[in-house]
Amino acid sequence: MKNVIVPLNAFDRFQVLANGQAAFVEPIARAGAYGVEIRRELLPLENLELGHIKSEVDQFGLFTVYSAPIECWNKDYQLNEVQLSEIFQEGDIVGAKWIKVSLGHFLKAKSNVSQLAVFLREHQGIQLLVENDQTPYGGRIENLQAFFESAQEADVPVKMTFDVGNWYYSGQDVEEALQRLEPYILYLHLKQVEVRHDTLVTVPLEREGNHSWKKVLRELPTDIVKALEFPIVPKEETKGFIDMLEELEKENEVFTICNH
Repeated sequence: MKNVIVPLNAFDRFQVLANGQAAFVEPIARAGAYGVEIRRELLPLENLELGHIKSEVDQFGLFTVYSAPIECWNKDYQLNEVQLSEIFQEGDIVGAKWIKVSLGHFLKAKSNVSQLAVFLREHQGIQLLVENDQTPYGGRIENLQAFFESAQEADVPVKMTFDVGNWYYSGQDVEEALQRLEPYILYLHLKQVEVRHDTLVTVPLEREGNHSWKKVLRELPTDIVKALEFPIVPKEETKGFIDMLEELEKENEVFTICNH
């Protein structure tokens, strides 16, 4: 089953900046990916090249996610509508079905999720995803849970990108996060995080070992859309990681059947 997405920040940053993200679409498609995640922070400032990227994506029939390093809620706890509008316009040009941002400064007592509902009604056809980032506020389980519960109560069609590795950077427990946020997850970002010289480092997924990302995979539906968000250098290794995930999916399916 094709459900693996490759974000453009997985490849060498300087190569992506030098060649443009459109140049990586064909290799991603040839590797057997379901889709591509375009990264706003890796686009040239003077010319976003969104139309060129879309034509490449359309040629290979890839699903498109548009990721932008903006926060959904400003420091005053109000909706970041100006930047959200810009990002949705760009996402529309690039043909994105999903747009991914960070939570930002949400506070139930001060943030008005109804404003977000109104905004999303004006931008139907694109799914908003909010990701746990590496900040102490946007990567905090309690804040994310409060946001998604409030959104659900107000019938706001927002879903979660669950980044397995980011919980380490924000000092949170991965299994607790999964337990409390699982109902909202639509998209899974996979990375393996290790401590090296007293510093957290994101490394490529390893087939062997009892890693937290593997535990998360076992708990979620096998067909969940997942992204390879870790260094893939050289880019030719992409296919090997996609194949590895497909093998793990089959193993998890067998595991699930045998335990029912």
